[in-house]
Amino acid sequence: MQREENIVMKHGVLEVPGAMLYYEVRGSGPVLLMIHGGNGDAESYPIADRLSDRYTVVTYDRRGHSRSRLEDPNEKYQVSAHSDDASRLLAALTDEPVYVFGCSSGAVIGLDLAVRHPEQIRMLVAHEPPIPQLLAGSDRAKGFESLENLEKQYKRSGLQALEAFAIAMGITSSAQPERPTSRTEQFMANIDYFILSEVPGLREYTPDIGRLKASSVKVISAGGIDSQGCLPYRYAEALAGHLGTKVVDFPGNHVGCVLYPEEFAERLDMVFRRFNNKSTKG
Repeated sequence: MQREENIVMKHGVLEVPGAMLYYEVRGSGPVLLMIHGGNGDAESYPIADRLSDRYTVVTYDRRGHSRSRLEDPNEKYQVSAHSDDASRLLAALTDEPVYVFGCSSGAVIGLDLAVRHPEQIRMLVAHEPPIPQLLAGSDRAKGFESLENLEKQYKRSGLQALEAFAIAMGITSSAQPERPTSRTEQFMANIDYFILSEVPGLREYTPDIGRLKASSVKVISAGGIDSQGCLPYRYAEALAGHLGTKVVDFPGNHVGCVLYPEEFAERLDMVFRRFNNKSTKG
């Protein structure tokens, strides 16, 4: 992934219980924390550079990913551990509440952060968080089935399982981001962690909707406009339904932030500004 020219990027490492978190900071303005999804890391969001003229953008490798290695490789994945990491990272960087964007499992962690540490968040945009527990009826069964099949097929056939999973998520071969061939080893390690550790944890996770609704955090449930009719968009609709809000559409599908970085970045900035103005006006 190429970085924008003339952008000053600082990086650091933060010690947290059970891991060392690698993080990157670029830009100026209010802090925007970006939490990556399953097989990503600090470099997963091309929109980060595009937003750095308006925000101090913070990205990081979540524990178990790329440069944030676990002290115990057999540590059981817990959403709460990942949201605690995000909280500690924010506390080390700022005293002010921040904007947060999370995609896929990063959105799940963002929601847990909003439940456990609402004082640290100004606004959260959660893009298609894969939480089967939010769904009902046949959708709920499909949600669990998609995650279970991914784990089973990966153990049998390796990366081929990702192709089947992408199709089930409504992501066609022509609408998938390129794999980072320059970092194949890291990519494969992240895939392993995502499917073998994170996916089972996502199946078990249930967000505290009551605490989420009662918190001071403005939560925006986001969905890719090309995901409509597919499981990822149903996750966004289910979250919005529980919160009594509506889905806010973004460009592309489940990975629209990678496929359409310019359009996605502008949409995200607009959503932050629009809803922040509404909150300010009461």
